[in-house]
Amino acid sequence: MMMSNLPRDLVEEILSRVPLASLKTVRSTCKKWNALTKDQSFANKHIRNVATSGEREFMMIMEYKVYLIGVNIHDNNSFDLSIKLKGTLISLDNSDELYCRSQVFHCHGLLLFVCHNRLVLWNPYWGKPKCIKRKYVEIEMFALGYDKSCGSHKILRLFGYHLKNMEIYDLSSDSWIVPSGNLERDMVYMRDGVSLKGNTYWCGMDKESVNCHLLCFDFTRERFGPRLLLPIKGFDVSLSVVKEEQLAVLIKRYDKSAIEIWVTNKIEPDAVSWNIFLKFDMNLCRYVANFLIDEEKKVAVLFDTVRAGGSYKLKLTYTNIAYIIGENGCFRRVDLGESLHTPPRPLACSYVPSSVQIK
Repeated sequence: MMMSNLPRDLVEEILSRVPLASLKTVRSTCKKWNALTKDQSFANKHIRNVATSGEREFMMIMEYKVYLIGVNIHDNNSFDLSIKLKGTLISLDNSDELYCRSQVFHCHGLLLFVCHNRLVLWNPYWGKPKCIKRKYVEIEMFALGYDKSCGSHKILRLFGYHLKNMEIYDLSSDSWIVPSGNLERDMVYMRDGVSLKGNTYWCGMDKESVNCHLLCFDFTRERFGPRLLLPIKGFDVSLSVVKEEQLAVLIKRYDKSAIEIWVTNKIEPDAVSWNIFLKFDMNLCRYVANFLIDEEKKVAVLFDTVRAGGSYKLKLTYTNIAYIIGENGCFRRVDLGESLHTPPRPLACSYVPSSVQIK
């Protein structure tokens, strides 16, 4: 019997078990399957099946495309570390290119792209984006989170000199508001933040010293929490999220090229505690790259874009690189291909699909 002649319930059961990376192919096969896979009940079932399969998913944004990636380890008296591009996710406006500035944020399955005169909020599972108008200023920073009291996603915008001003966009009301909470005014926000459990965390540095702290914005209470201590002191710091449950921090120490990765065993807007995950000596790049970790496999992956050739008089060329690091000094460099655009580096994070539809 042909697949097209099967009962709808049976087709739904079969398609709900396809991997995330195959969903784009399924939707392009025929109109019936496209309509079925965009039904809310199907999405809920499919995402439940993905969650119970136990397969870890990572998402990587590289060359304006969104990929699902896997990190494989085979232990045959030696490690064989590899990274695999499983496929692209559903694209914006049926195009694989996401023209945006360097700021891209992920929260609970949703992506926020910062474009020149607008914001684009996008759920890769559904493929339909929402454009949000904004006033452009040169000095600004964004964060994506959600209100746990009602489940509504929100966007925080810090802007102006020393990022002293802030406003919040509420997706449920489709409007910008100025919150009443106080802004931490004596911190310099070093890097784009990461979202965890609906809140956003930054690594910030004092204006009067080189002390680096962790700072959280609570989207439910719409205010910043107190400064939180990092496990060690370092001059370059990067954050990553583990399974939407924990925070990981990669710190380049002041002494030589020592790098340490720590993972939280407790993380709240006003409290944090850490466990060491991995230590290694590496002088790969001038600044700490974007990274992700797999706790079960005890592996870390650092992403970077390095200059491959050319000169400032001629066109510069770049290569996207992944450095995969395991225990006992296990290491591998993986070439992800030529960068056709001016960096930023690839952005990678844990990915848990969301059934939330953006309207």
